[in-house]
Amino acid sequence: MYAVASNNKERGKSFANKHNAKKVYNNYNNLVKDENVDIVYVATTHNFHYKNTLLCLDANKPVLCEKPLCVNAKEAQLLIDIAKQKKIFLMEAMWTRFLPATKHLIKEISDGVIGKPKLIQADFGIKKPPIKGTRFYEKKLGAGALLDLGVYTINFSNFIFDLQPKKVSGFAKLTNQGTDEYATYNLEYQNGHLAQLSSSVSFVTPHEARIYGEKGKIVVYDFYHPQKYTVYLSTGEETTINKTFQGFGYQFEAIEAQRCLLKNKTESTVFPLEKTLKVLKTMDSLRKEWGVKYPNDDQSPS
Repeated sequence: MYAVASNNKERGKSFANKHNAKKVYNNYNNLVKDENVDIVYVATTHNFHYKNTLLCLDANKPVLCEKPLCVNAKEAQLLIDIAKQKKIFLMEAMWTRFLPATKHLIKEISDGVIGKPKLIQADFGIKKPPIKGTRFYEKKLGAGALLDLGVYTINFSNFIFDLQPKKVSGFAKLTNQGTDEYATYNLEYQNGHLAQLSSSVSFVTPHEARIYGEKGKIVVYDFYHPQKYTVYLSTGEETTINKTFQGFGYQFEAIEAQRCLLKNKTESTVFPLEKTLKVLKTMDSLRKEWGVKYPNDDQSPS
């Protein structure tokens, strides 16, 4: 890591010291002007992703942006258009897709380990106190379980089926601010594939994904950052696959970004921008059904 930028000077210094960054900036403008910065990782709250990523693209800096890339598909489409027009690398930091266990799982399913997958069930629930001003509950920050956690369940389902849903529906319990506290939602794909998903910021769930196929099922533990999963075949055979790694696992998405930059690619072929955009469209549809609307939805991005 070369440089850190934060609006909070002390927090920026603390982060830089922890990760041995050489420079600390107290505003983002100065960071993107630094010619020694090769790529920017945007890790601000959801509502600032569009603005901060646009700042980087305007300065011709490649970007790895935290999920979700934007609050809505409209913002994301504008960033994608700009990145492609200027031929600048842009990728959403959906780290799950690049983890060794996920990559191995996708290959095994493609090879037919459980036959054709038919149904996916995945849950991602955590318990966070309903404190005003936090990214889990503050509406202006793009809070809510769907954008923060549900984005993983939807992406995971899309990874496994290698498709985008054709129909979505769901139910949500909203907070007093009008964000989704917890929700369940169903995705229908071509060829009859189905997904039953849930997310929550007010209670804990196992964080498991269950994939049911013609020849058996697979249980993926901590599916959003898995290190192991178990294959249960209808024959009675049971196999657990371990794919452990050091650290948190963020290094794998960074390696993919580095690979793309070294090959002068403007987007990842493993996780292209079109897949990011389609997940945002799915979440836009669910939010519309639930009546969840953010300030970003009313703004005209520029």
